[in-house]
Amino acid sequence: MRLFSHAHAGMTGLALFMGISLCEAQSNLFVRPGLIADRTGRVVRIAAETTSLQRDDPVEFPLITRESGKDYEALAVSRASALDIHESLRFIGLEPGQGVDPAQLRFWPKGDRVKMVFHITDTRSSSGPLLHLPVEHLIQDTRTGTTLPETGLVFTGSEWVPTGAPPTGTVYAADAYGPGSIASVYNEGYSVLDVPRRAAQHEVYTFLTPNPDHLLPTNQLVEITLEPFYKDTLPHRFNLSLLVAPGGASLAYTLLDSQGHAINSNRSQNGMLAALSCYSSADRDAFVTLIPDDTTPLQNVQALARFVDSLDNERGIRVEPPPPGHPYFRAFLPNEKFRKREDRFDMVAELHLGTRESVTTGELILVKSEWKGDDSAPVFHETRVPIPAPAALDPALKTPEDPPTVLLIFAPASLRYGTLRKFCATAIRRKMILYVFAEE
Repeated sequence: MRLFSHAHAGMTGLALFMGISLCEAQSNLFVRPGLIADRTGRVVRIAAETTSLQRDDPVEFPLITRESGKDYEALAVSRASALDIHESLRFIGLEPGQGVDPAQLRFWPKGDRVKMVFHITDTRSSSGPLLHLPVEHLIQDTRTGTTLPETGLVFTGSEWVPTGAPPTGTVYAADAYGPGSIASVYNEGYSVLDVPRRAAQHEVYTFLTPNPDHLLPTNQLVEITLEPFYKDTLPHRFNLSLLVAPGGASLAYTLLDSQGHAINSNRSQNGMLAALSCYSSADRDAFVTLIPDDTTPLQNVQALARFVDSLDNERGIRVEPPPPGHPYFRAFLPNEKFRKREDRFDMVAELHLGTRESVTTGELILVKSEWKGDDSAPVFHETRVPIPAPAALDPALKTPEDPPTVLLIFAPASLRYGTLRKFCATAIRRKMILYVFAEE
């Protein structure tokens, strides 16, 4: 198989497959064992070995590290380390972003787009021509019977994590820890490259299999190239903020760019959407931080949450984690079933807020369930704690055992968002799951 067709084929091929590190006399080359990057051509060439996946096997990783052990659900194993691939992508001018991390309320992979192509011999033909197949063409979604959309991968970059006890340094997670993912088809926080959409592992597992029209040969050397998905020099990823405040009979929407400059002069919802359309399209990703104004009544915040939820998708916006001290917008979209204690999980506390003479106070209700004999429903035991001020909530939640992990807040629909935030502070700091019910 002819793996390298450029002028440096002999030299770089030896470096890639023998693991020889060359003296980089030419500043446009980045050479590491199993890898060479060309800054002028903006391409990274990786030496890899195919696995033995069959047509009905699940695919979770297009490319893994040698230490991964996940070859039974990967297309290929890289001879280059994950860190060297990370550095090679930076060398050709691509910037990493961040991986998905639900604990940090980060649900969208973020980073520059990368095109991954497998260069393989077509075994269906006796002449064996070289095929250049985007990775998406190698994976089939059995739910649709089609291959994955050719939208590239996201250069999230893996994380640097502490090592040692006590920690004495850091390691690059994709090389040091499982699953050893260089590229994944689900949102894997430790992967170098991720898919450009929300794809939880349990949502795609077993549904993605090798494309039977392009099954890779078993245990053979293969070249994989990485290059910018977009060939132009235009920006394709935008960091925006959306400020929302009361504006007469409706809400006023102000869209800000990364420098804090207002983008829209028309503050209506339609005016904001018109401005947003310039930043969110098939080839543009808008990452938006939502910031409701503290004077906004909860009933309006709840309506705002529904509106933002309708936009939070691959064709709309990618909602970022909230700023410090703000609850995640989905906290205002609770499951109405949770109003009934018998329909909830355990370890849930209730906070009931009310305002009298312009002073907002609350009552915390710690609820424990008990099943007795053949009862068809549990018996609930309450512990009620007055919360005269937001600061009183923290000690009230410090129960001797089984502290609640979920806080349901029941508050007047007219309560100001800023007042609610003060009572949310403890739950946010404790990383509790938070839901707010706006009561009429």
